[in-house]
This record gives sequence, C-alpha cells and structure tokens, in this order.
Amino acid sequence: MKKILILAFTVLTTNACLAFGEEIICKPLKHAQVSSITDLNYHKARKTLIKAGWQPLQTKSFNDAATEASEDPDLSSGNGALFWEKGYVEIFGCAGTGLAPCSFMFKDMYNNQLKVTTAGEENIKEKAYARVTGFNFVCTQ
Repeated sequence: MKKILILAFTVLTTNACLAFGEEIICKPLKHAQVSSITDLNYHKARKTLIKAGWQPLQTKSFNDAATEASEDPDLSSGNGALFWEKGYVEIFGCAGTGLAPCSFMFKDMYNNQLKVTTAGEENIKEKAYARVTGFNFVCTQ
C-alpha cells in the first residue's frame, strides 16, 4: 500500500511539473558525485557538495533580492534572510510555516542542476540548524 501511495504521489507531482512548465526531476548519465548529505545540517552538506564539485547556483541577483533580504518574498520567510545574509546565493526560497523548509540550487561541471531541501529553524544560540531532508537532480525545460 505504501509503495502505491508513493508511486501515485510521484506521478501526480511529475504531471503537475509538466503542466506548469516547471523543473522536472531527472537522472543525468554523468554528474558530479553526490555524497549522502541527508540529515546533515545545511552548512556541512554545502561544504560536502562544494568539495565534490558542485557549485552554488546563484538564483537571484543582488539587485533583484533588494537591499534587504526581508524585502524579497522568497527570502523573507523562515530562514531565508539568514541564509542570504550568510552569502548562500544558491538559496531558491524558504517558507516560514510548518517545518521552515528551504530549497537551494547547485550546478556541476556537466551543467546538471541539483536541488537540496532542508527543514528546521536556524538558531545559532540554541545550536539548532536546518537539516537536509532530500536532494534531487533537476532538468529545466
């Protein structure tokens, strides 16, 4: 039953992406190594990816993100402003509700894109960090 639900979710998600012309999950034949980064805090996962040949893919220009990250709708919620101000230009967007999810984009030397997702609030004083919940290759159409 669980496998059927997962399959149904995957089909619906893929169809929704195709319908809206958004990014599509894919599996490139050749790509930079992707180590197991799930459950690492984002800061450690980022270092691991960069060491493996993945480069942060700047998703916003500094002009478009405004002078303050708090003025950008994709960065003003959750951990968005914190990551942007830390210089993580690969941040795609964050939500301020639920588990405070964020997504980040990377690119390798083969022009592949990798989306990394996190959940959890960043609170350095409390030693709480957003953790990687998953990653997938993305093809744009």
